Amino acid sequence: MLMQKVLIICGPTATGKSKLAISLAKTFNGELVSADSRQVYEGLDGLTGKDRSEEVPIWLYDVVAVHQEFSVAHFITLARRTIADIGTRGKLPIVVGGTGFYLRSLTTSIDTIAVPPNRELRKILNAASVETLGQRLRRVDREKWNILNESDQKNPRRLIRAIEVAMSATYIAKRKPNYDVLWIGLTSPLPVLKQRIAKRVAERFDQALSEVGGDLPPVLGADSLLSFRRGEGTKEETLAKWVQREFQYAKRQLTWFRKENGMNWFDVSDNDYEDRVTSRVGQWYTTYR
Repeated sequence: MLMQKVLIICGPTATGKSKLAISLAKTFNGELVSADSRQVYEGLDGLTGKDRSEEVPIWLYDVVAVHQEFSVAHFITLARRTIADIGTRGKLPIVVGGTGFYLRSLTTSIDTIAVPPNRELRKILNAASVETLGQRLRRVDREKWNILNESDQKNPRRLIRAIEVAMSATYIAKRKPNYDVLWIGLTSPLPVLKQRIAKRVAERFDQALSEVGGDLPPVLGADSLLSFRRGEGTKEETLAKWVQREFQYAKRQLTWFRKENGMNWFDVSDNDYEDRVTSRVGQWYTTYR
């Protein structure tokens, strides 16, 4: 039985992932599956940078309302179901996004995603400092602590989830899906990337400003825009804060994706990168198909 071919287009924000994926979908008869933890929320197109297409379906946009919880477990369930449906219709599933944990969980055996939230434990841990959370994780799962990068070791949300999983008795092994995956990673020199982010943020500013409200999830840029709406700071200051946060997020994305094995990297500042990506995908897609 042949494995289901799945194309993944990933990389930091503002590298044109969706634009490239839409172009590839037209060439290889594909449909897109979004793997972006921010774009699952209904609306918020400007704030989260959704690219729409009238020609190519894009699945897993607008999955939940802004006040609803959405986890990697929800994503895996929906994404695998959607990939299977796309495949049964003879089309190529193209997963596109910048949420590295979603993508890794989709393509590997992850034994933590089905551990349900422990509300009482979270209530206790939310009051703890980062230092206390780190000490507690080292006590209950030192191996997990050792593999966390420096950023995650200072991230209360990640630490709380790691403790929650380590203390759970319901680890459920997930069978690795039968996928033949081609990873395409988009990148660019950091100065170029920051320029692209600044341009993208400026283009989205007015639309994003109309979307912000008090019940928003923790989406990058939302707090700056809310402050601006309250009359705190100028538009230029607000843009600068938003750009800086997006740039910091992009650097974290790059750090994550550079650890992935089998990545085919392409620099979007190269004039011919789209042709080279199309050639690489064509070589892979026609093999044993």
